[in-house]
Amino acid sequence: MYKILLVDDEWFAIEGLKSGVDWHSLHISEIYEAHNAEQAQEILIRTQIDVMICDIEMPGSNGIELMEWVKEQNLAVETIFLTCHADFKYAQRAIHLGSLDYLLKPVDYDELKETVHHALEKIIIAQETKDRNEAYLKVYSQWETKKILLYERFWQDLFWQRIIPTKDNIEKALSSNLMPLSPSTRILPILMGIEQWGKPLSTREEEIMAFALRNAAEEMLLGQLSGQVLQDGNGVHFVLLFDDQTSDKRALTFDQIKKSCTQYIEACSKYLYCSLTCYIGEWVNLSELSRMYNALIQMEHNNVTMSQAVLFFKEQPKESRETQLPALFEWSELLEQANREELMELSSQMFEQLRGDVGITGETLNTFYHALLQTVYYVLHKRGISAQTVFSGRNELDQLSATKSLQQLQQWTQQIIHTVTVHLSLLDTEYSVVDKVKRYIGDHLLDEISREDLASIAHINSAYLSRLFKKEVGLSLTDYIQQERMKKASDMLIQSDETISNIAKAFHYTNFSHFSKLFRKYYGMNPQAYRRQIMITRASQTTKTDNHDIRPSAEL
Repeated sequence: MYKILLVDDEWFAIEGLKSGVDWHSLHISEIYEAHNAEQAQEILIRTQIDVMICDIEMPGSNGIELMEWVKEQNLAVETIFLTCHADFKYAQRAIHLGSLDYLLKPVDYDELKETVHHALEKIIIAQETKDRNEAYLKVYSQWETKKILLYERFWQDLFWQRIIPTKDNIEKALSSNLMPLSPSTRILPILMGIEQWGKPLSTREEEIMAFALRNAAEEMLLGQLSGQVLQDGNGVHFVLLFDDQTSDKRALTFDQIKKSCTQYIEACSKYLYCSLTCYIGEWVNLSELSRMYNALIQMEHNNVTMSQAVLFFKEQPKESRETQLPALFEWSELLEQANREELMELSSQMFEQLRGDVGITGETLNTFYHALLQTVYYVLHKRGISAQTVFSGRNELDQLSATKSLQQLQQWTQQIIHTVTVHLSLLDTEYSVVDKVKRYIGDHLLDEISREDLASIAHINSAYLSRLFKKEVGLSLTDYIQQERMKKASDMLIQSDETISNIAKAFHYTNFSHFSKLFRKYYGMNPQAYRRQIMITRASQTTKTDNHDIRPSAEL
């Protein structure tokens, strides 16, 4: 059902329009009337009008000006003008504004009915077009949102052979995932192997940085080329270059690809604090992509000596003899003695030898990782020490991180040697460590003190220091520092005229309320009351002393 607005300054003209046309047959349910442009504007603002029949000549604002206002408000109203004068100027202006028709008075009601019917048909067509466009945009928007996921699912299915790589199966999968490729498209896969981040990252931070890596790869490795950057189901990043033989991509040489990869590696190191190596495969058909994918994964796994490099699959060295690792009997004895210097020297020699061994693989690193851990556990068990008391950090024994490259395994080995030997050397000097920390706290109460600072001056693991200190003192490091600061603050309140806010700031308490709350915890009252009580006590003691010095006159 539709709504119509009749606008004419002559009331009998509106009455004639209302009675002269069978509006119900046109599915018009509501008829509104206005006698000037201002009234019409009020109705148009509060009501959705479908068709407006308007007289052009009206006192005040005329019909043309009313329609100009309708256009300014972006109102979807079909307008039919009525006039007593067949003036071409009005007709020209009405047409320019988009008026549906221009009828002369007195109105032929049959002609008006037909004109209104035409206006309603135009509304129906416009609405259907709008609905189709909205439906298309909705579907297109949903597809755009899911497009990357659809593409990534296709590649993962192909990588892991969830799609049996026959021509028919690949063609069906391309079609169902709306992939703009053909089964004959050739692909060059490039694996971007992340080796190490420049600083520790949380899981969320690592996801953000990995997203930035992929964006940088799209810009620097793809550029104007056809292809896609994606992350497989195991978190490995790939660039896939497409060669559909429709452009100059076949002229792309491996030297050019190597140059782009080198620039990308340098940019990631400089701006994203990430070291990585690019592993470049060979041009293969879609049916062969799974084989090349697995070959690059194995290639990355076996590369433990080359860092921040560009490596080609076709240049893979032939397999050589298995690398022989040294026995760790000597390491075991040196660990028991907490002989850190000799252990560091032995480890440096071993890793130097491994760097020159072309047969070293990821399995070599895993074997040494487990061998060293077994040696450490044996020594700790022999001394009656739980490994959990030595390795408190979540990442200290992370095998995946430690065995990612030869360099990272060496860093991990040196850290393990340092942690274990320091712990063993401190077994007989625990009290001296606590005393040293307490003295440092006492000398730096007005400084900001962190647990890491204290661990550094004690040369032990920060988590181990916290446990040792709590065991020997009965307070955590934080509580002990607060207690000593409150003692110092009470002395300053008694012995100086410094304002309480300045005293709080001296101890880095920028929130005075927090400082007052901590002080009350230790002394049962806030700093103002404490200082006031001390002053009253002192005054009372002074009065008593003065009275004691006064002698009766008879005794003088």
